[in-house]
Amino acid sequence: MKIQKRIKSAVIGLGVGAHQAKALYNHPDCQLKWICDINKSRLSKIGSELVETKRTDNEEDVLNDPEIDLICVASYDEAHHRQVIKSLKQGKHVYVEKPMCISKSEAKDIRLTLKSNPKLRLSSNMVLRTCPLFKKVRNVIQSNKIGEIYHIEADYLWGRKNKLISGWRSEAEFYSIIHGAAVHMIDLALWIYGKKPCAVQAIGNKISTLGTLQRHNDFAVLLLQFDNLMSVKISAHGGCVHPHFHTLKVFGQKSSFFHESTGTVWIDSSSPDQMPRPEHSEYPAKAHRNQALVSFVNSLLSPKTDPLVPQEDVFSVMSICLAAEEAVQSRKILPIEYL
Repeated sequence: MKIQKRIKSAVIGLGVGAHQAKALYNHPDCQLKWICDINKSRLSKIGSELVETKRTDNEEDVLNDPEIDLICVASYDEAHHRQVIKSLKQGKHVYVEKPMCISKSEAKDIRLTLKSNPKLRLSSNMVLRTCPLFKKVRNVIQSNKIGEIYHIEADYLWGRKNKLISGWRSEAEFYSIIHGAAVHMIDLALWIYGKKPCAVQAIGNKISTLGTLQRHNDFAVLLLQFDNLMSVKISAHGGCVHPHFHTLKVFGQKSSFFHESTGTVWIDSSSPDQMPRPEHSEYPAKAHRNQALVSFVNSLLSPKTDPLVPQEDVFSVMSICLAAEEAVQSRKILPIEYL
């Protein structure tokens, strides 16, 4: 006889959500009750792998099920706010694919709804935190082994132009390369450094997708300023001619770290005669990425345990993304309002 699982869950959207569904299905203390997608062929394919799981193309079946404890929202960006709010108002915890929402008013609405339901928790799919390489870099920085950090550069080389010029991203009334791509590098930089910026400057363009159905920027570059004048440069390249990759450079008083497609090294001297130290920690480590969701489920089972991506970090990163998008439009350096 099958033992009743402790957390009853559901997933809306089976793109990235397919990985989340499988993680929940395999979690020993979780029951995946529903999967939902408007694409019926995708729903059927994923459903055939997840036996004993109900399928629907109607999100209301999931949102209105009183038995569900946790909903993973992995639908199109413009649907996130609506589905997050409905989930919270129905008493369900939420794990939302980035971005959490697409406007400041939506973010404030989610914040207020969480305040009205203090027993509920929210997290997001910031999967770069699960990578062993980036975990090591964070530990080195936090232990001050490379001295005070004065600059970080993080680039999201998406290299998936086809996803921008066809499908929902080309049809959406609003799409942000900052919300969709730069968000990962913003989160990574804040996570490894451990502090939040106070201002942002940003520019963007849509040169690489010119002449296609994509109406929105496919590239953006951000400069984040901190109170101590430390800086972080973030770039998001949607249409670049480059394999999918996340570059990271950290400049400290004592040494520097470079992670590029050509190699990963620590540089401890300015002398051309001293060779860089190779770093062999695992990257991209895609098999680890479900740890972000698993840690959230575990935090629901043990409320005193923090998830890998805490709720406050989700709001901080979203606040920076929203300020950066506004900075692109205004072409001004803007203070960051943390929501």
